[in-house]
Amino acid sequence: MNSTAKITFKNVTYLVSDSLPHDKDEAYYESFFNREAILASEDTECKGGRGSTLLYKHDSRDLVLRHYCRGGMIGKVISDVFFRFEVHCHRAFNEFRLLENMLLLGLPVPKPVIAREESFLGFVTQDIVIERLNGYRDLSYVIDHRHLTEVEMTAIGRTLNRFFDAGIYHTDLNIRNIMIDKDCNVCVIDFDKCFDEITLSDELKDEMLSRLLRSFRKELTRKATTHFNESDFDALIKEAPYLKQ
Repeated sequence: MNSTAKITFKNVTYLVSDSLPHDKDEAYYESFFNREAILASEDTECKGGRGSTLLYKHDSRDLVLRHYCRGGMIGKVISDVFFRFEVHCHRAFNEFRLLENMLLLGLPVPKPVIAREESFLGFVTQDIVIERLNGYRDLSYVIDHRHLTEVEMTAIGRTLNRFFDAGIYHTDLNIRNIMIDKDCNVCVIDFDKCFDEITLSDELKDEMLSRLLRSFRKELTRKATTHFNESDFDALIKEAPYLKQ
């Protein structure tokens, strides 16, 4: 089995997983990022938001393409360009490698397929392609239709504990970044600007779980018909008892 390879053509560098060949020309790797061609396919689904995440098929594989954009005030002026001296100027490659490391630890995360950095002068733009999690729904979708069961919340708590034990710090743990399927399998997504540490303090665990609870509460304010009660969170806390109420 080949290892991950970094392949460069002029001003474009690709980080290519071992699930793809490493001896192709640039056109092949670029085909994973050709938004115009991807959008022209009837199989493509476009998710809203900055960068418009695309769910599409490539060589019979179900994939997700995400473009990296800036947030905050600066993002209104410079939407997707990063300076090479910035701390997070390699967000796509960093997330790719973090996903690979977590998979080696047996954690339930998507598989990275290919990432891209385009460089010009002192600037970088970035994209990543990961495998799509078929059969999964994020928690916001579930609570829009029904309450999460105690069994499901327990499964979520146990899964988050696995990430805690592995020292994974997720900077934006919310209901849209936790996926669950009909068999109560749980997966965590979107590890942009996340990192792993040797030991996670209880304060960092509190921070992540507090953010998750706030996202449940926010969904209630956004949509009155949301199926969530504070007591629903109790089963999760029993498995990950770090949250400071």
